[in-house]
Amino acid sequence: MATAEKKKQISYCQAPVSPKVKKGGKTVVSQALIKKGSTNLVPSIHVRRGDMVKLMSGSESVGKGKTGKVLTVLRSEGKIIVEGINVVTRATKAKNAMGNGGLVTKEAPIFASRVMLFCTSCKNTTRIAHKVLEGGKKARVCKKCGESLDT
Repeated sequence: MATAEKKKQISYCQAPVSPKVKKGGKTVVSQALIKKGSTNLVPSIHVRRGDMVKLMSGSESVGKGKTGKVLTVLRSEGKIIVEGINVVTRATKAKNAMGNGGLVTKEAPIFASRVMLFCTSCKNTTRIAHKVLEGGKKARVCKKCGESLDT
């Protein structure tokens, strides 16, 4: 009778409920944005400030299907702020006697995974390819039309 070798059992479990906290109190929202085994808990984001993006998921009230320019990238949270998308209204108090209190509309952050890069030359959503130029510089290129996305 041969002895049976024990198979290595792989356990599949859910991601931890509490977010990982980096030194300084910065929390990481999504573990999917971080490379496995990385000690740096700040996720990498596929868009940069000034890029044109299209919102691919979410409700119509947030702006699904709209395109806009990336105003701010919040890398520690994995979020971005896009012009004209996820516009919220906030009530503010007057800060001084002459101050302007009232309703203020501004863009709120959304997760970067909800948007896709929008190529202005082929007018389509696209993924990014990296290409090395003659001078040795790396450039981001549209996968569909081959046009450079870096200006």
